[in-house]
Amino acid sequence: MTRSSMFEWQQGAGWLILGPRSDTQTGPSDAIDSRVLTRGAADGPLVYIWAANDLESADQYLDYVQELGGQAGYPVDIVSDDDETLTEQLAEAGVIVIGDGPHTDRLFNSLHGAAIRDIQLAFEQGAVVYGAGLGAEVLGQWFLHGSDSMPRKGFGWLANAAILTDDGSQAMKEQLQRLLLEEPTAFGLGIGANSALAFGPDGQVEAWGDRHIAISLGKAYATDE
Repeated sequence: MTRSSMFEWQQGAGWLILGPRSDTQTGPSDAIDSRVLTRGAADGPLVYIWAANDLESADQYLDYVQELGGQAGYPVDIVSDDDETLTEQLAEAGVIVIGDGPHTDRLFNSLHGAAIRDIQLAFEQGAVVYGAGLGAEVLGQWFLHGSDSMPRKGFGWLANAAILTDDGSQAMKEQLQRLLLEEPTAFGLGIGANSALAFGPDGQVEAWGDRHIAISLGKAYATDE
């Protein structure tokens, strides 16, 4: 793991970027996506993981990246493709986008196994990993979405964090409060619209876009006055 201040994240030669949910009216955030593309390996394609949404949304995102001047890319089906195919598709990536969408459990369940392993290998070799909206939330130590109302373990790319990119529903707030009471070292990381938090291979931590970033701390972070 790489550490800077209170943040500890997956170690690798690439950048880890946690970004906002897609706006249903304006679409992705140009300010964030443009910066993602500048951090990616120029000789590697952009691969888009669309399990949280559908193939049509993946194609639209890839067209959008081309309009921004980004590299060519292709969608990856982590739901149906076999392990060998996933390894081939992800190994050459310069940028891996874990896309946003409404299908919480499908994304979370499909990332287990070969998919998250191959994403990690690509990241270790220098690929940018960009989690957008739900794609960012699953990368926390704790994951507050799902069919039940209890926090559950995420993939732990950002240690101790529960990442929130939704509209701050009461159910989500209650889950976070429960988590912070039960796990003193946990913290909530809120990422607002047109904002992102980026973690670099040499300990860089950067707020991008509108910088609407909020942090809620567990009891272990309290200091005596």
